[in-house]
Amino acid sequence: MVASSVMLNQPVAASGEPRSYFFNGRLLSAEDLQREQSVREGGERRLARLLGCGIAEGLQVSASGSRRLSIAAGLGLTPSGEVIDIEAIDLQLDAAGGAAGAGFAMCAAGLAGGVPLAGLYLLVLTPTWTPQGRAETLLGEIGSCNRRIEVPAVRVRLIELQVPQSATALNLRNLLAVGLLTPGEGLAPRNASERVGWWPRQRQDSFTGACAPTLSADDLPLAVLQLDASANLQFVDAAAARRRLAPAPGTAGDALWPVSWRVELEAFAGQLLGQLDSSDESLSEQAFELLPPLLLPSAAQLKCYRQVFKKDALAPATPQVLSREAFARAIDQGLQAGLVPRVGAQVRLAQLQGHSDRLLLRLRAGTAAQEDHAGNGSGGDMFERNERTSAAVASAAAKLLRSGKKGSEGGPNAAELSIAASALTQAPNRVRKPR
Repeated sequence: MVASSVMLNQPVAASGEPRSYFFNGRLLSAEDLQREQSVREGGERRLARLLGCGIAEGLQVSASGSRRLSIAAGLGLTPSGEVIDIEAIDLQLDAAGGAAGAGFAMCAAGLAGGVPLAGLYLLVLTPTWTPQGRAETLLGEIGSCNRRIEVPAVRVRLIELQVPQSATALNLRNLLAVGLLTPGEGLAPRNASERVGWWPRQRQDSFTGACAPTLSADDLPLAVLQLDASANLQFVDAAAARRRLAPAPGTAGDALWPVSWRVELEAFAGQLLGQLDSSDESLSEQAFELLPPLLLPSAAQLKCYRQVFKKDALAPATPQVLSREAFARAIDQGLQAGLVPRVGAQVRLAQLQGHSDRLLLRLRAGTAAQEDHAGNGSGGDMFERNERTSAAVASAAAKLLRSGKKGSEGGPNAAELSIAASALTQAPNRVRKPR
């Protein structure tokens, strides 16, 4: 559609809600004042969306019994820009309720007698309003729409997930995390309808099979859980659905896509470390089909890691001590890499110089690690890569500079000489031959 021509200083329609115009003598209606509320709320949502979506602080989920969950106090933003700011919640899983006028179904989970059916679920918070009191009117009793105030509230909802097609009892949580956290998807062009903020609206992949239907822009995912037929918790994975607050892939903030990719890989790495913290004695390396390229474990988590992966070539030995600059560079490089298949993966362990508790695990696919050990520019070191000019390029640069000094006709120009000089300064150190 061709944009219409406008003149300087001519008002042009923009996105946003209309506002009421007030003047003395005007008769105000409920619709007029509701319009003012909509203008304010719409502006707040647009400001909130500039920050992104996800969890700003708190909102950790943990089991407090076989049928109870604790949701810590915290603050988060939904993809639609709704602010969720709550105190701690003690959630009872073997009962469900609803309130009149909620505007949507009381629960997305399958229910039998008010109890969620056995299955996998995504735990989400959805903002709503609850009425309080009744207002005085000039027309007498008005009915159910009479309420003095509405108080911000949230609903805790369960959204059913499909079991991944290739899942086993061991690798179920790992495959769910891959399907829901979708690390690296910030690079791939995606249809807007396929993603709600950070989370897939509906993902059905031949490998993971993780699916999240009915997710809306007002839902803030907190955790993944599995229930049996009596609504007893089988597991709670509080890291599989969490995102820190940041602009999501596909939005204006994703123009610098490494930002969104970094957030996704941070979340995936956090999920693996959280699973290691679960004290599950049956946990083994078969529980992980895909691994993050980087982990920042504590000493206790590293001990668990070694116990789980002791049968694979993924149990690191003595750490390599890195300077602060090299340690930071290794983190940045790791958070821009792709997922690593467990089978054939190689790993290196690093420690920040002077800080024995600052550890870093860097994982790569077997082929990449083999190239490193073959001396393909890295000297066999996964953390430090040699970016100096090769000997062949340095030799060509020296010839170019010599021809420039001779001033031969048709020789290099000033820009070419500058590039050659720069390449020569990064040439590998020459080894002096013994006299």
